[in-house]
Amino acid sequence: MKARALLTSLAEADLRLLRIFIAIAESGGLAAAELRLNISRSVISRHLKDLETRLGVRLCERGRSGFALTEEGATVLDAARRLFSQIEGFRREVTSLHGDPRGELNLAVFDKFVTNPACRLAETIAAFGAEAPAVTLNMHVAGTIAIEKGLLEGDIQAAIHPFHRASESLLYWPLFGEQMWLYGAPEHPLLRDGRLPDEAALRTAAFVGLGYHSRNMEHFWRLGLQPAARAHEQEGSVVLIRSGRYLGFLPEHYAASFERAGTLRRIPSDTLQYHCEWGVSIARTPPPGRVARHFTALLREMHRQPLA
Repeated sequence: MKARALLTSLAEADLRLLRIFIAIAESGGLAAAELRLNISRSVISRHLKDLETRLGVRLCERGRSGFALTEEGATVLDAARRLFSQIEGFRREVTSLHGDPRGELNLAVFDKFVTNPACRLAETIAAFGAEAPAVTLNMHVAGTIAIEKGLLEGDIQAAIHPFHRASESLLYWPLFGEQMWLYGAPEHPLLRDGRLPDEAALRTAAFVGLGYHSRNMEHFWRLGLQPAARAHEQEGSVVLIRSGRYLGFLPEHYAASFERAGTLRRIPSDTLQYHCEWGVSIARTPPPGRVARHFTALLREMHRQPLA
């Protein structure tokens, strides 16, 4: 493609072309984007060519070999997503200046928190709804990586999740904690007949760990243990532990119902247990708007954390 001068300004027409390009990329091609955009493939193709001409780069390969983003196309896609996230953040912030808070609040929460008696998220949402009834709350349940990515890209304004590493890009305040104990199925070879194995025996067992960087993985590394299986959420951990082949760590509040049902058994240990701290995070850049700041302050107040 013939080189052109660098893009120096963005018009409304450019934003429209970028939105079409995002739809094409997320749909996996021009044909699939027809249904999403409700316009013909020939028109979509013309818009894509217009955008490539405007930017001076080829954004994707399309033809008999299939659809694929070029390296430049992947860069433009990432930048376009950040751009629209920032535009939406600007819109929310300006809208909130006019009287009562309005707009949307995208909140992300880590897996398995509802049964934690120390979590006062429901009470916070009730109080926030009474103070800001015009705000639409969107709640997402996601893993650590998706939460951090969403915060940094502006798709998520606040997140409640376990804290396991500091980040210069995020602000974090502690809220509540949870105790993690070691559990096994009654049928596990080390737990049959109601036995309580010693730590030496426990260390020979096959363990299930979480399949992403977390306090769970850090605890394994500290103890010199290597997981024999990995789960990417606590539901998966429970299934693997209940199989009778693995031992694993679970939140005390979450495992309580399985203990009462007799399908899991807690294994007392001074070493093979740990405490996990949960908190709320917001991004330093892009900074959250007025609505997210108010919700975060209310959340901290509900958990009796001192306000800055």
